[in-house]
Amino acid sequence: MREVYEETAVRCVAERIVLVQTLTRPVTYPNGDRCQFMDVCLRCRAVGGEARVHDDESLEVGWFPLDTLPELQEFALFRIKQALNDGPTWFDTTAA
Repeated sequence: MREVYEETAVRCVAERIVLVQTLTRPVTYPNGDRCQFMDVCLRCRAVGGEARVHDDESLEVGWFPLDTLPELQEFALFRIKQALNDGPTWFDTTAA
């Protein structure tokens, strides 16, 4: 919820965990530290604020009807599909 606000100026509340996935490649930083990222996707409901670019990480922010989404990568479309159904949380069990 904090991340949504930081990037979009939209206040939201989490409704449910949509998916949990370990990202496949560990990251090694120049100092030798290694980390493995875990992606946790939440379905949220906007409760306030006005969508706009609110930090230096985003170039554009907007709302889109589902039938006119902009071109998105497959991982993003999968998250949207999972968020729209009321099934159980999806866990990726195939990551290394």
